[in-house]
Amino acid sequence: MEYKKVVKYIEIKNDIIEAIKAGTLQPGDKIDSESVIKKRYNVSTITVRKAFTDLINEGYLYGKQGVGTFVAKRQMVRGLTSISFSDELVQQGYKIDMKVVGVKVIQDEGITQTLGIDLDSKITCVERIRLANDEPIAYQTSYVSADLLGVKDAESLKDTKSFYKTLADVGVVPRWANENYSIKEITDKAVADYMNVKKGASSFFVKRFAYNNQDEMVEYSETYFNKDWYSVTVNIKI
Repeated sequence: MEYKKVVKYIEIKNDIIEAIKAGTLQPGDKIDSESVIKKRYNVSTITVRKAFTDLINEGYLYGKQGVGTFVAKRQMVRGLTSISFSDELVQQGYKIDMKVVGVKVIQDEGITQTLGIDLDSKITCVERIRLANDEPIAYQTSYVSADLLGVKDAESLKDTKSFYKTLADVGVVPRWANENYSIKEITDKAVADYMNVKKGASSFFVKRFAYNNQDEMVEYSETYFNKDWYSVTVNIKI
């Protein structure tokens, strides 16, 4: 008897997950009520609630008290398994894109100190919006020495749609990176508008320091991630 309950519980979960992945159930859609699912699968209330609870905990569904259970907006899980954020999203089945906001040369002592180059050096600054399934998920600004990446070369990002591909085309290949995560409000209205959130909204703020094989820093970047779309998973061995 217990075995049958486990099978039905898994069947309910799998059927809902498959419907979400197939697009039959979209974010915001209401899931059939417990009573409907009980009759459909010929199971108890406990079995249905177990399936719903797990799906909520796993981020597939969310509940509204007194209203019902709905399909949640799917979060992107960063496993930190690749230096390329885009590669991880593609592996998770997302359609990715980007829009270049601006490419310019600047001089900034703070950035040059971070990059470890001469204080009077020129820096190529590239600002872009990252999209997943056509929705804005991040606003990203990268800084690279203009000696490594000139404005003309950086403009090719509009065609390559990959900052690291653009760097590779000029012989700059980041091999590893250090990232610092914090929570930060988006105080720049333009950035908030690009991300389709309200000014003052909280975001995951990530500082990235990317290095080549010689352990020389080749890129410094700052990224605002929409917290409703983004999460990070870290595996730890003991």
